[in-house]
Amino acid sequence: MGSLFEELEAREAAARVRVEEFEAELAAVSAKLELAREGLERLRIARETVAEVLAEMTLQMPAVTVDAAGSPAGERVSGWRRRMRGPSGRSSGC
Repeated sequence: MGSLFEELEAREAAARVRVEEFEAELAAVSAKLELAREGLERLRIARETVAEVLAEMTLQMPAVTVDAAGSPAGERVSGWRRRMRGPSGRSSGC
């Protein structure tokens, strides 16, 4: 019966080594996953920031019309003035 227990101990040791190897692989993959998540979050924030900036720039861009001769004419209305107007179109007092 001694050899049976020796075999079981050898198998247990081999299984322990495999578990330790898998744990090390899991730690490495978890670290890579965390870095990928951080990169994804940075990209999401960058996309949202760019969308906000573009939206603000669109509000501040001049209204351009083109006459028959092709020369642009327009008036620039700053974004703060638009935001200061109430629903009736009147200035809110600022």
